[in-house]
Amino acid sequence: MKIACLSLAPLYDDFVLGGSQKVLNDIILGLRKNNIEIRVFSPKESNSTKDSFIGDVKIEKTLNLSGSFPSPFEIPLYEIQDLSEKLKKITDWADRIYLHGDGWFLRNEFSNKMVISGIHDLVYQESLSSVFSFFSNKTILPSKYLLNTIHSSINKTNFDLNNFSVIPNSIPLTDTKVTNKKINDTLVLLFPHRPDPRKGFIQAVKIANEFRKTGNWRQVILKCSRFNKTLNKDKKNLDYLSEDNYKEFLSNNGQVIFNDWIPYKKMSTFYSSGDLTLCPGNFIESFGLVPLESIANNTPAVCSAVGAFRDLRDIPGIEVIPYGDIKSFVEKGLLLLSNQDQISKGKKIVLKEFSNEKMIDSYVEKFTSPNIKEKHDFNYYQTETKDLYLAPWCSLENNMIYHDYLGWITKTKNKIQCKDSKILVLDKTIIEYGIKKRILIPRYIGEYT
Repeated sequence: MKIACLSLAPLYDDFVLGGSQKVLNDIILGLRKNNIEIRVFSPKESNSTKDSFIGDVKIEKTLNLSGSFPSPFEIPLYEIQDLSEKLKKITDWADRIYLHGDGWFLRNEFSNKMVISGIHDLVYQESLSSVFSFFSNKTILPSKYLLNTIHSSINKTNFDLNNFSVIPNSIPLTDTKVTNKKINDTLVLLFPHRPDPRKGFIQAVKIANEFRKTGNWRQVILKCSRFNKTLNKDKKNLDYLSEDNYKEFLSNNGQVIFNDWIPYKKMSTFYSSGDLTLCPGNFIESFGLVPLESIANNTPAVCSAVGAFRDLRDIPGIEVIPYGDIKSFVEKGLLLLSNQDQISKGKKIVLKEFSNEKMIDSYVEKFTSPNIKEKHDFNYYQTETKDLYLAPWCSLENNMIYHDYLGWITKTKNKIQCKDSKILVLDKTIIEYGIKKRILIPRYIGEYT
C-alpha cells in the first residue's frame, strides 16, 4: 500500500508547530514501522536550503500554497492550476490519499483513489469545510468530543453521508521514572503552548502571581515559549510579550523565562523540568495533548474545563477547572503538588490508554479498509422526555453553563441541572433561550433511532 500524505501547513524535521504536526510525525513514523510506503508533501519554501525528513521519509516541499493559516490557498490562480497538475501526478503514484488537517477543495484530482481525511479541530475554516462540504472515504477524529460536536451541529443526512472514526492521539513512552520532586524555595510552572492568545498566557501569569502570593516559595518561575517569527505560520498567533500582563508578577519576585521553540524530541526534558503544567486558556481543544504529555513526564497539570479537556477529569494528576477561575487553579494546583502519588497512577493510565502502538494499529486498519462504516453511540445529558439534550460544547460548572464558543452564559445560573443517569432538568423559562443559543439541542422525533 502506497500512501501520499498532504499537509497544508509547512513541515519541519526538528520542530512541530502545535499538536497536530506532532501527531502527523507519529503517524508517519508508525506507518513506516509497518513497512508502508509513504510520501509526504507540504508547501514550497523559498528559503529552504536543505532536505528535511521525518524518520526516513523526505518532506517534499513542492505544493503551491501560501504556507500560512488561515487561507493557505490565497495564491494566484495560475499557482492553483500548477498545484492541480501536481496533485494528479501524486494521485497516480498513490493507493491512498491522506489529507492531514484536510481543507483541500481540489477533490476532483483525487477522484480515482481512496481519500482519508484527518480532522484535528473545528476552529479553522479548512477543517469546518472538510466536514461539511468535502467527501472523504474516511474521516479520522482524535476524540469523542469532536465526534459529538459534529453530530450535534449538522443534520442527520449530512452526518450519515460521512464515515467517521475516532482514533485518540498517542502519548510517547518516556524513560523518566516517577520520583518525588524536591520541595525547595522555587516553584517552576510550565506553559508549553504556542503563542495563540486563546491558549491563556495572560491567565497563566495571573495564576503564577497568585502562587507567589501564597508565600510558599521564595520565587515562582513561569517557563513558556518565545514568539518565533521565522517558525510562526499561523496568523492567529501573536507576540504576547507585554509589560502590562506581568508587571505585578515580576514585582513580586516572579520570573518569566521565554524558551526558544523546543524541538519535539526534547519536550520530555522540558516537561520534567517543571513542578506543574498550566493549560488555562479558552481555546477549544479537540484532544488535550499537553496535560497528557505532561503527566507522562511526571509533571501534574491543571486545565480549563474547555473542549476535550473536560474528558480528562478522571485521570489522576490532572485537574480540570472552570475557565477563568484563578483561585481554583491555585487551590487544585497546591493539592496536586502535595499528592505526588497521583502522578504515578495517572502516568500508567495515560501510557496504556494512549499508546503509540494502539494508535498506529488503528490508522493502519483505517487506511487498509477506509470504506468500512462504524456505528456510534451518543450518550448525552437529556430531558426525561428525550426531546432535548445538552450540547457537547456546553458544560455545567458552578451551576452555570460554560459554552465553548460563547463563554459563560450568566442567564443560565441555577436554571439547568445535570442529574445522575444523564438526566437533564430544565427551568421552563430557559428552554427557548437555551435552544436559540445552541445550549440545548432538539432531538426531533424519528431522527435518531
